[in-house]
Amino acid sequence: MNDFQKISFIIFFMATVIGCGEKRIIYLYPEDKSQCITVIDQGKFRYIVDGKFNSIPESNYIKLDVQKIDPLRDNIHVCWKNDLYEWDVVVDQTKVIESKLDPTRFNFSISLPEDDRGIPSEMKFRMPNCMVFSYYLMRLSPKSGGLVEIQ
Repeated sequence: MNDFQKISFIIFFMATVIGCGEKRIIYLYPEDKSQCITVIDQGKFRYIVDGKFNSIPESNYIKLDVQKIDPLRDNIHVCWKNDLYEWDVVVDQTKVIESKLDPTRFNFSISLPEDDRGIPSEMKFRMPNCMVFSYYLMRLSPKSGGLVEIQ
């Protein structure tokens, strides 16, 4: 192996290791900050976690494969406390890899609810006490319904 090949290999190896370990953490709160959902993006996986965490806990999370989500439609839809659940979350077009959420406390779906015509709709998540976080915009869209912290 010549020097050029060695340097190329080292650069490729370091880029691969650094890229695979990339982690982004987003905290989602209702407007009164009485609850928190931690969203951890790591490579092709996204973890939705109940509570505020800096790493993936042993329970109360769902692991998603997000590599096939259309970047323009990459959103997290949240409604806080209702009659049945502490929170209701939808990440459309994703695949559940593992779920360690308590289904009696939390509702999670991989598809938006449909309107009366059978068309997926975000309308439920545009109501009071709900929010939509857009990964494309990296903010709430619209800017209401909750609070966001990005690390």
